[in-house]
Amino acid sequence: MTRLIFLSALFIAFLNINAQQQDIETFLAGKNQITYNKINVPGNMYSSSYLIFITQPLDHNHPEKGTFRQRIWLSLKDTINKHPVVMITEGYSANRNYISELARMLDANQIIVEHRYFSESAPDTLNWQYLTVEQAATDHHEIINLFRQIFRHKWITTGISKGGQAAIYHRAFFPDDVDVTVPYVAPINFAREDPRLYQFFHKVGKKHERKRIHDFQKLVLEKRDVMMKMMQERAALKGWTFRIGYDKAFDIAVLEYPFSFWQWGHNINSIPSDTASDDEIFSNLIAVSDFSYECDQEWNKLKPFFYQAYKEIGYYSYVPGDLKPLIKGFDKDTISSDIFAPGGDTLKYTPQTMRFVMESLKKHNPRIIAITGESDPWGATSLIVDDIPNAYKFVNPEGCHRTRIYNLPDEMKNEIYKLLKEWTGFEIKKL
Repeated sequence: MTRLIFLSALFIAFLNINAQQQDIETFLAGKNQITYNKINVPGNMYSSSYLIFITQPLDHNHPEKGTFRQRIWLSLKDTINKHPVVMITEGYSANRNYISELARMLDANQIIVEHRYFSESAPDTLNWQYLTVEQAATDHHEIINLFRQIFRHKWITTGISKGGQAAIYHRAFFPDDVDVTVPYVAPINFAREDPRLYQFFHKVGKKHERKRIHDFQKLVLEKRDVMMKMMQERAALKGWTFRIGYDKAFDIAVLEYPFSFWQWGHNINSIPSDTASDDEIFSNLIAVSDFSYECDQEWNKLKPFFYQAYKEIGYYSYVPGDLKPLIKGFDKDTISSDIFAPGGDTLKYTPQTMRFVMESLKKHNPRIIAITGESDPWGATSLIVDDIPNAYKFVNPEGCHRTRIYNLPDEMKNEIYKLLKEWTGFEIKKL
């Protein structure tokens, strides 16, 4: 009898899942702006997953100006209306389906959204004027409005780095769209090249650590001839080309070293001494600041980012200081990263965008849990929550750009669990 009851329950569950899939597919098929395919589910917590393309206007204020297709990954629980929704606003491409930390914690349905102008979500013609913070936020607003027709529980938006920025921007333009937003390691820059990022490198870590990084940069530049030869060999092996030339690419890689070192949490003891072999020195350089960042192949993927950086969301430049005599590709005291932006130094930065974002957040006071790392350079320009009572910021004292909820100190994790449970009404699966 027990076995019969079990099999009956299993059969009913199968019928429910099958009926739900039919309902979802009927919903998707009934939307003219959507095409979709059923795909394999990530992990083992979902009953079905779909790759979706939704047609979006290039300009939400003037739909007649054209459209593009935006890529979305949708993953569903077996009973979708008993679960919340976690929507991930990617800041770049979204080339795969996966399960986010928050979706696991909340046992949630999940939507991953690729950012406009990246990868499969790029329009046929890259008309840069439509790549704005507001247009991207409106993309997210339209997706939420569409899927609210089937997901009626709590909604949580989240994203990492530029994806976290996108989640914050969305809340500024559409504060009532969702219930909670959890941005990870997301900066809010207040200038074309925010000076807080310069100041960060004068105080991060300990004085002897900062000196060791600086001395390594100097060592690499002094060994320029042999390092350059190794760089060219590596570029040939990888198929990399450099429109900016080898000297500029080499200089930027060396100047980028401190930013990348702290951002990704490298070990100070891994830095070779001046008695190390050339191979050891080069291996450490590329382990921390490889030349892929400067190559044309990566630049073609990241052009939309650099346009946004120098138009609205801000970035950083390099100050060689006493390394300047060893620099060959540049002769300026400050080297701007706008060399990578379409339009370069002709782009006019719009400070009003970030001012609006902060003013809107202060006015509407949305529920936000901002997570950052103390050693992450982007933590220097992380969200200021002082005048937003419902916004909480958690700074991992040993964290870098890899900071997530699971690797926060227990006290912080428990406070986040408490907030999420209070704000969503759902039990939280602890990490």
